[in-house]
Amino acid sequence: MARGEIVINQNNCRGCGYCQAFCKRGCIVMSEDKFNLLGYILPILADSDRCNACGVCGQMCPHFAIEVCKFIEN
Repeated sequence: MARGEIVINQNNCRGCGYCQAFCKRGCIVMSEDKFNLLGYILPILADSDRCNACGVCGQMCPHFAIEVCKFIEN
């Protein structure tokens, strides 16, 4: 079973929320109190156990702020 984790480049993120909107598993949410240096609200991986590293969040990010890491569990 694959498990995933995302890495968010805070400098590139513009807080658009596409990653949250397109995550079918509901793993990503926009934080209420985490901002980057430009003042944009940042997404967080709220449920890493549900993430299967499908990569949709990274593909939909218009600012290339998300890198998806896939781990294969035996």
